[in-house]
Amino acid sequence: MKKTLLLLFFLLIGFSTVACDDAGGGSDGITIPSDPAELQTFHLAKMCTGTVIEAAAAYDASSSGPHKIALYNQNGYDNTVYDLMFPSQTDLPEAWTTAFDQPFSDIELVGCLARTETTLVDTCEGYEIDEEDRTGTVEIYDAVYELTIYAAKTGEVLGTEPIETFMDECPSFVMFTTGPGEDLVEERYGLPDDQLVNLVESYVNP
Repeated sequence: MKKTLLLLFFLLIGFSTVACDDAGGGSDGITIPSDPAELQTFHLAKMCTGTVIEAAAAYDASSSGPHKIALYNQNGYDNTVYDLMFPSQTDLPEAWTTAFDQPFSDIELVGCLARTETTLVDTCEGYEIDEEDRTGTVEIYDAVYELTIYAAKTGEVLGTEPIETFMDECPSFVMFTTGPGEDLVEERYGLPDDQLVNLVESYVNP
């Protein structure tokens, strides 16, 4: 009898966990709001890892643009995390996107840049770090990306575009992660800039 009760107890715990996940809370603690006015940058980033944003604005390619887009780049430390790309990184016209500190309720499209290939170009050494007896090192890489464009509301993949980027200079300034156990080695990858405007234009203004 005790074994039966114990089994039922664990089954109930498991059911409760599934129910909580289905309610919209992910393992990272981010819950997608149902109110479009509450959508923020980090909510739309979840589209890049497979979460449909039902509260997002609907995309209709037959209607006149611009259909606003938010672009995200794969994090250099954690490939499961995507960071919003700021205007200085994308060169997108202001009318094509939304300021990062505003609700993302009018964003119809999400573009996700994922690195598919990297090639080490150079190892840059000798970076002096405050309050450290050691120096830092930066590894710079050429990178190939795949840009995937999604309709945020439905999760439909509208297109994929390959992008090649190149790094040929050591960065002049680098923020290093310091502390016990840190190896003081940072990685920098080539990033697309003006290429993005040309690649997303056919989706923003079809």
